[in-house]
This record gives sequence, structure tokens and C-alpha cells, in this order.
Amino acid sequence: MNNRFAKIASIFIFLFLAYGNIQAQLLPPPPKKESSDPDAAKILKKLKDKYTAFSALYSEYVLTIDNRETKETQNGKITQKGNKFNVDNNGNQIICDGITLWMYIKNNNVVQINNYEEDEDPMSPGRIMKLYEAENDFVYAITNEDDAKAEIEFKPLKKDEDFFKIRIQVDKVKNEVKYIKVFAKDGTTYTLDIKTIRTTSTDDSIFTFNKSKYPGVKVEDLR
Repeated sequence: MNNRFAKIASIFIFLFLAYGNIQAQLLPPPPKKESSDPDAAKILKKLKDKYTAFSALYSEYVLTIDNRETKETQNGKITQKGNKFNVDNNGNQIICDGITLWMYIKNNNVVQINNYEEDEDPMSPGRIMKLYEAENDFVYAITNEDDAKAEIEFKPLKKDEDFFKIRIQVDKVKNEVKYIKVFAKDGTTYTLDIKTIRTTSTDDSIFTFNKSKYPGVKVEDLR
């Protein structure tokens, strides 16, 4: 498995499901700890109310990876339903049925299979789905705002994370997230620009990898 693609895959899942975790419940900050901005919480609550009405979510995006020396841009689309998702990223795919995770590399015609254990990886969907309620892990605040948009930054409270902050921009008029940006400690930034987002109906079969559609595919089962 291409290590770079695996890294991009984990970051991508992190980025998109940070957007998807608007569906999580917002909890009041605990006493005697750094607390989040209540105005930011109000904006996030409006987003949550909108997206919890979606039976499933479809989005098209542009992912930009900038390590200060080079900049790479990738186009893709994702369908998400609860903890199930199907990502098509420049022909590479990340598919999950909530139990099993498949990562397919188009150029090598290889699929890697892993158990989906969302709570073990700090960049896992399980962790990210709780971003807005995890006051013990993050603190967030509005850092820039006008009548049309607001930028909200999330900072991890734990010092051993691979990133030091996440920034999202919210269109307050349309009540939509426009982009999500992760700032990694190695200097790389990962920016997910949301081009379209809508509710959709979908068959659950798209959340499993169908080997018959990939003639000659090499399977690496790491479970």
C-alpha cells in the first residue's frame, strides 16, 4: 500500500467527517476548564440542525495538500450515511460499511482491507464525529466574522496530536460549511473546499468494495 495515499486517506476521512460531525450533539463546557465560544456553538448548532435532516449526504470537493514546497490538488466526491462512507478521490477510493474499511489504489490496482476501529485513531471518524461535543479534547472559537461568513478554529487540548488546529469557514447566509483546513505539525496543510453538498438517497451496496468491478485487483487483507 502506498504510504502517501494511506496518509492522505486518513487525513481526508478526518477532513470530511469533521464536516459530517455537525450531526453530533453540542454539550455545555465543563466547569473549571477552558471553554468554547458560545457564539461559535450557536453557529454549529444551526449547521447540525440542517444536516441531521439529511438521510444521506453527497458532496463534491477539491482537496489541496500544501507542504510549503509543493502543492497538490485532488478532485473527488463522497457519499456518507451515518458511519458508512464512499469516497472517490481522483480514482482512488475509500469505502467503509461501518465495520470494514477498504482503500483502493487505482494506479496499482490494489485494495487494502482493514477492520474499521473508529475510536483508536485520533483522526478516525469516531473521534471526529464527536469533535463539537468533545470539550475534553478541543476548544473552539470564532476567529473572524462578518455578516456573510464566520471562521471557527478548533484547537486540540492534547499535545500529542499530529495537528495543532483545524479551521472551518461557514457561510452564515446559506448555513453551509465552505471549507475545512487542518494544520499539521509537520507544516503541511490539508484544505477541503466543499463545492456542492446536498441530501441524497442511496443503496447501501455502495458502502462495500465489489471486487468483480476491478478485474485483476490485488487484495491485501490486513485484518
